[in-house]
Amino acid sequence: MTHSAGPPTSGRRRPDLRHWLKPRGSRALVLGVCMSVGGLAGGVRCAQDGKGIWTVLGTFGLGILGLIVVVSYFANYDH
Repeated sequence: MTHSAGPPTSGRRRPDLRHWLKPRGSRALVLGVCMSVGGLAGGVRCAQDGKGIWTVLGTFGLGILGLIVVVSYFANYDH
């Protein structure tokens, strides 16, 4: 069976989630850098001040999420 060229058929299509997970703009890069620096430095500061473990882990988690955004930006930069 050959597929005809043209617009896709009308109906419900599943959204491509990979499209949303690829940061493509410079704003995503700046946001990722700010999240990673703020999260990692804030986690160290919370640990030194003796805050609760959930506060420290949440702040470190924010930093790690920002680091993932920065790495994925550069991994998708060539494509």
